[in-house]
This record gives sequence, structure tokens and C-alpha cells, in this order.
Amino acid sequence: MIHRRSVLTLTSLALLGSNAPAWTQTIKRIIIGLPPGGATDAIARQVGSNMRLPDGASVIVENRPGAGGRIGVVAVKNSPPDGATLLISPSSVLTIFPHVYANVGYDPVRDLQPITSLCEVPYSITVGPMVPESVRTLKDFASWARSNKDKSFFGCPGEGTTPHFVGWMFGKAAGFDFRQVAYKGGGPAVLDVIGGQIASTINVVSEVLQHAKAGKVRVLAVSSAQRLPQLPDVQTMQEAGFPTLEAAEWFGLFAPAGTPASAVAQLHRSVVEAMAKSEVRRFLADACLFPKTTSPEELAALLRKDLDHWGPVAKSTGFRIEE
Repeated sequence: MIHRRSVLTLTSLALLGSNAPAWTQTIKRIIIGLPPGGATDAIARQVGSNMRLPDGASVIVENRPGAGGRIGVVAVKNSPPDGATLLISPSSVLTIFPHVYANVGYDPVRDLQPITSLCEVPYSITVGPMVPESVRTLKDFASWARSNKDKSFFGCPGEGTTPHFVGWMFGKAAGFDFRQVAYKGGGPAVLDVIGGQIASTINVVSEVLQHAKAGKVRVLAVSSAQRLPQLPDVQTMQEAGFPTLEAAEWFGLFAPAGTPASAVAQLHRSVVEAMAKSEVRRFLADACLFPKTTSPEELAALLRKDLDHWGPVAKSTGFRIEE
């Protein structure tokens, strides 16, 4: 994994046990349910290190990886609704998981207070050294996969995520059994592709971009409607002959349900100001992340809209986890 610097020193962590009211404590936590090295982690650390709060609070990012991101959501759901503990999550954990897990552990509409969306990013289908250099397009890859059934696997950041369903739809459209290997986040999947342990991965583009530029992996196609300026020679999935694969992940900031309106408003202002900083926007552009902030009400509406959208898609695949 890529090591990330902490926003605070370890000695400051002792303040978490303070008896001060949470909203006036000197530390606030952003919890993410995925490991370091992925897009969610990078976004959280950019937001956390650039937030300026009027009470002088600092922000730390806490990784709680496991269960594809569900552990982090449950941790925030069960935290006091005082504005001191926040969640940054990719949309699929909130809009798809409730349709595929029999006991997901949370209701995103009932248990979370939306604050703002942060950005969105398309997906990519990416291959590594296990796949011959001659494979340069999705159709090339489909042909190779049909002839190499023992290698036709893709890594994705957890079962039931959007990349999981994009992979399922691609395999079905291309006429081969494209089998997923679930990881605890996108970063570990990319590292295994680079290391030759697995043929391919489906991730948000930001997680593979630097490796593609370094020549360690090859991005075959992206799921955006238009080609990306960061990867101008890479086809969209529609251009590659797979028009149903257009998709994007958004990332949102949430607090526990019942968080006071005053805290929500202050957090919203602080995050929107952080997202507007030139250094943050440069970082996002370099990582192929597209800024998109909303009001709490707009994020709530987006959450409900995507929950309604992904329900029929998940049902059509027959995928269900009884746990």
C-alpha cells in the first residue's frame, strides 16, 4: 500500500478521550471503510487536511477497511450525532449494497445525514503483465479471455460494488464468463494486477492513472461518456462497442442521522471551501477526479435516485449475499 501521512501527530490522538463536548473538541474524524491507497482514501485526506473549522478543530482520517466499506458506514451510523465523526463513502456502498446484502447493517436514508457530494469519477477496465502486450482494446481482451478461461478474472473493490456489476455486464455482452475477485478496496486490486497475480481490474480511473502513466498497466477503456483529457488515447466503453457500460462513482460526505442542523451547515461550508481551493482542484484533476459539491438536500435526493436506479440492475443479475 501507498503510505499516507497523518494529519495529526500521535500525541494529539489522546484528545479523543477528552470530556469536552464533541463539536468543540480539537479533533474530528473522517472515517472511510476502505484501506489506504485508493480513491476514497485520497479524497478524504485532501478534504481533511484542507478543512478550516471556526472552533479550531483539526481533522484526522481513520481507515476502517472491511466488508467492502460497510464497516465504516456502520461505525459512523453508531457514532454520536454531534458532528465530530463523519463518513466519506463511494456511492456504491450506499446505493447498491442495500440491494445485494440481506443484512447490510444500515439504511443509508434513515441512518445518515447528507452533507455534500465531493466529486465523481468514471471507471476503467485495466490489464497488467499477465495479458499480452498485443491486447489493446476491449474486443482484444474479450477474445483473449475467451481463449484463456483460467485467467479471465478481474479484481474489484468488494462484492456488490459498481465495478462488480460493470464487470458482470461486460462479460455478458462480450460472451465470456468474467469472474470477479473481491478485494478490500481498489488499491489492493491494482497492486495485484501490477504484480501479475490477476489479469485485470475494474476501478475508478483515479486508482490506476499514475500506474498507467508509468507503463505498469494498460487502460483499455473508460466508462465516461467522453474520452478523458488525462487519457486521450483511451476509448470510451461506448466507442469500444459496449454502450450499456457508461457509469460513474460519486463520493459523498455524511454524518450520523440526527446531527444538529448548525453542525451540518458549518461542515458543509468548511468542505465546500476546501473543495474550492486551487491546490485541491489541481490534485483532483491530476487524479482524474471531477469536483461536484451539492447542498445536503441535493445529496439526499441523489442518494434516493441512485438507490432506485440500482435496485432493478442488481435484481437482474441474480446476485445476492445472504449474510
